Amino acid sequence: MITKIKILIRNIQEFLERNILGGFIQELTWKCKHFYDKKWTETSLKSINLEHRKNLTQVITSLHNIDSVMEVGCASAPNLQLIREKLPNAKLVGIDINKQAIKTARNHFLLQNDNNAEFFTKSADRLDDFPEKSFDIVFSQAVLVFVPPINIRKAIHGMLRVSKRYIILNEYHLDGEPNGLFNGGRWIYDYISIIKEYSPDAEISMQPSGFKGGIWDDYGNLVIAKLKK
Repeated sequence: MITKIKILIRNIQEFLERNILGGFIQELTWKCKHFYDKKWTETSLKSINLEHRKNLTQVITSLHNIDSVMEVGCASAPNLQLIREKLPNAKLVGIDINKQAIKTARNHFLLQNDNNAEFFTKSADRLDDFPEKSFDIVFSQAVLVFVPPINIRKAIHGMLRVSKRYIILNEYHLDGEPNGLFNGGRWIYDYISIIKEYSPDAEISMQPSGFKGGIWDDYGNLVIAKLKK
């Protein structure tokens, strides 16, 4: 009986996100996360030793001549902390929908006397304020899984627009799902197909995400798109 109720709730959530509410549910959840999870922003800030973060950092910093990096959905910026260690002179920008996480990230970098890192309260599909080709790399990690189909193309198109060279997505990927598969309250997409819609000449490769457990084992992939200059 409990399983049937859970399935029903997920079906209703999928219908609402896909057809009526779009990202409203997920955005509200993440905007308010610091209220119902009081320690979240500090926990995020200190979570730099997780293997998937190290794996992602290694991929990003192994690319050559990287002078600017944007993270979409940075939380309190643990990924950007690791990237800063490897790229001490790069311009770093993080955006997140949770204003408390952005405040925590900003304060941390200021305490390090780092004046080349900026943080903004924005959602993944609202990058219009950033000029075209502003960053060498634009990346996300476990963020687009919360973006419903009605918003996903705007998010990907925005990332492609502001990137000069690469976008890197550490997300759930499944070939043949350009319009989204809803699984366990998360969205799974064919990112290769979506990227090709806007950047058909992009060179795209994939490797394991670095995440372990749950449906990450089935769908977790690090999608690396090298954009045509």
